[in-house]
Amino acid sequence: MSKSVLNYLIVSLTFIFLLTGCRKKEFDEFYGRPENLGDPIYQQLQQKGNFTKFLDAIDKAGYKETLSAAGSWTVFAPTDAAFTKYMADNNITTITPELASSIVRYSMTYDGEKVERLSDFFSNKGFIKNTAFRRRTVYYDFVYDAVDANGNPIKAVAANRNGGFINTDFNNKNLPFYLTPFMTLNGLTATDYNYFYPGSTYTGKNVGPANIVDGEFNIIAENGVIHVIDRVLTPPQSIDQYVGSKSEYSVFKNLLDKFVTYSPNADVSHRYEVLSGKVGNVYVKNYATLLSFSPNNENYLRLDANDAQTGSYSIYAPTNDAVNAYAKNTLLKYWGKRGVKTLNELYVVAPDLIRDFVNSHLYTSTVWPSKFNVALNSLNDASKLSQTNVVDKQALSNGFLYGVNKAQDASVFSTVYGNVNLDPDYFIMKQALIYFGLTIPLKTASLKYAIVMIPDVTLRKMGFYYDAFFPSAPIRGDNAAFRRILQTHIIPIPSDRPMPDFATGSGIIESSNGEYVKFANGKLSSAGTSDSTLVAKQTIPVDSVNTAVNGVAVYGKEALTYTPLQIARHIERYGTLVTDPYYDFYQLLKTSQIYNTTSGAITGVTDGVFYTVLIPTKAAITQAVKDGVLPGNVTTGAPTYNPTDFVGINLISKFIQYHIINKTTVASDGQKTGSFETLYKDDNGNTSLVRVTTNTLNSLIFTDVTNRTASALLGPTDRSNVLSNRAVIHQISNYLKYQF
Repeated sequence: MSKSVLNYLIVSLTFIFLLTGCRKKEFDEFYGRPENLGDPIYQQLQQKGNFTKFLDAIDKAGYKETLSAAGSWTVFAPTDAAFTKYMADNNITTITPELASSIVRYSMTYDGEKVERLSDFFSNKGFIKNTAFRRRTVYYDFVYDAVDANGNPIKAVAANRNGGFINTDFNNKNLPFYLTPFMTLNGLTATDYNYFYPGSTYTGKNVGPANIVDGEFNIIAENGVIHVIDRVLTPPQSIDQYVGSKSEYSVFKNLLDKFVTYSPNADVSHRYEVLSGKVGNVYVKNYATLLSFSPNNENYLRLDANDAQTGSYSIYAPTNDAVNAYAKNTLLKYWGKRGVKTLNELYVVAPDLIRDFVNSHLYTSTVWPSKFNVALNSLNDASKLSQTNVVDKQALSNGFLYGVNKAQDASVFSTVYGNVNLDPDYFIMKQALIYFGLTIPLKTASLKYAIVMIPDVTLRKMGFYYDAFFPSAPIRGDNAAFRRILQTHIIPIPSDRPMPDFATGSGIIESSNGEYVKFANGKLSSAGTSDSTLVAKQTIPVDSVNTAVNGVAVYGKEALTYTPLQIARHIERYGTLVTDPYYDFYQLLKTSQIYNTTSGAITGVTDGVFYTVLIPTKAAITQAVKDGVLPGNVTTGAPTYNPTDFVGINLISKFIQYHIINKTTVASDGQKTGSFETLYKDDNGNTSLVRVTTNTLNSLIFTDVTNRTASALLGPTDRSNVLSNRAVIHQISNYLKYQF
């Protein structure tokens, strides 16, 4: 090797060595362990000197290595003084390995977080400020001893989803903390906190019943963050565990158990065998999705992987006496006639009633004490109970529990819908209401309704029945007809109107489908029942009226039917004889060019559309002839019913059209006023209007475009408020004049 080459190699190697040294220094400065980074959590607790009992628990739990090595944990560390108090309060002299494991694992949450970050929800879109009050801990329950539905002892594990189980999820319990940022944002105060933790002082830095010690938080460690607390934390029971452990809720638990299934799980069974050395099936305790949540699920809704940070469940658990009283007075009220005397028997024949009763006590939200009567339960009801009904209160691992001495009176039972829902004699009507989507308004307590009950025996006679063999179309019979009839039996009552007195009062009222029902002297009638040519019964006697929280249920033995007849057929009924009130109008109609004598159809009147027909009296029609509005003798006022000239024919057509209000039914019910279009259109195609200027129970006045008025004749012998096919017919005192 030449000397020049040797010199080149020496220079090159020296440069590479220097460059490598510089790079290593830069690497160490950027990636190396910072000099100011604290020791791992375990070593820092050792150095402080007042965590010997907690460290002993860590050792017994087998977490020394975990808390001494790399990782990211938030540890809520109780002091020795906290342990001394805990052991004295619980009358124990030693911490067993099992207890140590519970304490340590429940004091550890995933990801090292400073206090300032604990109130932030770590969502899948990033942190959301001040919306969190819980964190997932390392602690979870595993296999436990249980009894299946047949009373056989089994090994079980809790569900970790609502209605399901995922093998990779350990159903970890969450640790709650009540920090000022979260509490302030949600309008919560010390009262909300102390309701569940009466023996603790609210400071705005509370972790369960404990306080974060002033000046001893945000202690940064190599593998996380330490917050010192003044109490020992142990994992609370879940809602399922707590209710199951208290005999005072055994009746309610029995109802919950009706929605439980136990399914063998091979993965958990194998894991249990490895850990315990015992061979055998482990069963997952699942609650059916019929319930709004699974009381043994430690996760939340899982709409977001971490949504348990922001919410939890709540339950108003009724005591045995509360459930039994409600069962007697409400749930079983009508079932004695079917021989059903217990809730167990009721579940067999009407499981939906038990489901709704249970769900009315479940909340998929955190119900804070200050929101006790504001939060909505799984049936979308606000509670009618008060704080005086609370006999037990618990902050459990997956939600708040309020033990109550009175059952929730759910809207599905207390509203007018409850009368149909609870009584087996109205099963077909109930199923039809559900099938046609008509239940929600009826079971909304803030909406007033009267519902006319139709017993099963009547519906069967009419050709309607329920057959579960056809799940997609269980309502058998003419569905369109049934829906129309059903809607006629649903009567919304305006909030500013008193409930009609169906037993002794009289009046006319609009049903939910726009058709009208009349009531007088304890009897009901509709367009169909008024058809003497079609049915034998003109009215339906009211047997009784039951009051509900949002209205009344009216009981009879027949149905309010509709008429298939054309509107003109009802005009004809009162217009055939010279002495009939509609005679002159009907004579004009039946000879007009807009009337089909064979079908009874009026040109412009369409099936399925609502109308109001205004029929002037004989004297009014006479005056119309004299005024030149109708063809006839202007001296005597005698009308020409069948003119042959174009002018006369046109006058009659326009006269009739202007006396038919289009797309609206108007009755003397005090409801509709304003301008409404008629069938009449001028030569330019413009619609002419009629105004309803007065509408009370005793007065109904119409005004035409020339400001002439006509009153509906509402006397007992007059022919107004006559019900027709989606129409109401009135005899009026004057004729109405369109603009020539």
